[in-house]
This record gives sequence, structure tokens and C-alpha cells, in this order.
Amino acid sequence: KNALCSTERCKVFQCDLTKDDLLENIPADSVDVVTLIFVLSAIHPDKMHLVLKNIYKVLKPGKCVLFRDYGLYDHAMLRFKSGSKLGENFYVRQDGTRSYFFTEEFLSQLFKAEGYEQVVNEYVQRETVNRKEDLRVPRVFLQSKFQKP
Repeated sequence: KNALCSTERCKVFQCDLTKDDLLENIPADSVDVVTLIFVLSAIHPDKMHLVLKNIYKVLKPGKCVLFRDYGLYDHAMLRFKSGSKLGENFYVRQDGTRSYFFTEEFLSQLFKAEGYEQVVNEYVQRETVNRKEDLRVPRVFLQSKFQKP
């Protein structure tokens, strides 16, 4: 137990956002911000809506979800071989973990279908540089903010 951690302000628990009800650990309409940073890409596309529905229940009205994840045509996507493709924009890595590559349209529809309002939803392009191997690779991420009305 850390003396700096206040159990009145912070509760640590483990859950599967696609199955476990957040309301068992978090009161309804009590959360100011949720960060989904490289979270949804690891979840099967058929189950992503379950995560957003679960989060919606605990998010306060007027508050938001901050999202950042892989965008379509990111270098990581282009490196996959054809045998790694599980579905449209959905791939499996050699270690068995999965990765989905988002489009603005798909993400917008996903959130809006669960009742969220779109505030920002845009691609962010970066370049990763490996100086040792003299390698430059284009990175594409989707960065978004959605709000519960």
C-alpha cells in the first residue's frame, strides 16, 4: 500500500471492458474523463461497442473520452504479411496480440452509435526515426475526443 494513494479518490481494480460491468466498481455518471490510449485496437471490432457502452454508464454528462490509437496505413499495418490479416483493418501479431487500424469514419460511427457526440476526430501523422539503422518510418494515429451529452 502506498501512503500517497488515497482510497477515497482512487480505486484500483481489474476488469474486461467487454464483459465486466463497470458499475460494479464505479458509480454511474461519476467519471470526468476516460482515456482510451491504444486500448480499442487490441479488442475485436465486434466487441468495441461493448467497451463504449460500458464506459458511457460511468461517464458524467458533458464529460469526455480521449482516444488515441493506430490509424489506417500506419507503418505497423503495412509491415503485416497477408497471413496475419484477420479481417478488414484487423491483424494478429506473431505474439498472438491483435491490432485494429482505425479510420475516422469507423471510429465516429462507433462512438455515435453508443450516444456520444464527436468533438474532435483526426489523423495525426508522425515520423519515427531510428538513427542507428538510418530508418525513417511514417506513423499514422487517430486522435479523438468524444463527449457524453
